Amino acid sequence: MAGDEAVVSVVEGERETGRIEAFSDGVFAIATTLLVLEIKVPQDVHNASELWGALLHQWPSYVAYLMGFSTIAIMWMNHHMLFRYIRRTSHWLLVLNSLLLLTISFLPFPTAMVAEYIKDTENGMAGVAMMVYSGTSVLIALFYNFLWWHMSHNNRLINKTADPAEVKALTRSYAFGPVVYMVALLLAIVSAQASLVLILLLALFFLLPGKVQGSLAVSATGRRR
Repeated sequence: MAGDEAVVSVVEGERETGRIEAFSDGVFAIATTLLVLEIKVPQDVHNASELWGALLHQWPSYVAYLMGFSTIAIMWMNHHMLFRYIRRTSHWLLVLNSLLLLTISFLPFPTAMVAEYIKDTENGMAGVAMMVYSGTSVLIALFYNFLWWHMSHNNRLINKTADPAEVKALTRSYAFGPVVYMVALLLAIVSAQASLVLILLLALFFLLPGKVQGSLAVSATGRRR
């Protein structure tokens, strides 16, 4: 009987985590889809030369789309990795995951701001747009860390068989995100373009496997936890 109850508990836990992941995937998918709406089809052009010129003129929209999509895609990839470890849910996991999705679904707005104002460096509006984008990214990274810390602290919600070294490597790499996004926010005060480049480089960092991220984060901080 005890064995049957344990099996039922595991199945119910998988069902609950599956529902959370499915709902989260839907939010991620909608957020990435909304990003492309900022790329408009050129109007009032009369020949191929004008069309090419109009397309090239929209380069801020392409850059903003790349930045927004890469941010959401990286968060989705790491969110998927995170749920590989989970074995059960909790009330606070639902709350923290909802807060993460709240900030993810908001990201198309600052992305649209970047597309609109990134060229306006003289009046400082490019810096404001990047500050809003970077600030949103800071919140996304913080909520992601809170979610992971809640799950992984003393193996509260993750599988007991999870490799401790891999868990520590992920913790280090995730903690790296809010710091760099905060640097990008402060950098936007001086140079919006430099802030944008830094965020794109951070996206490349999070494309790396978790163990490599952890090693690079240790190298950057100069210490191990």
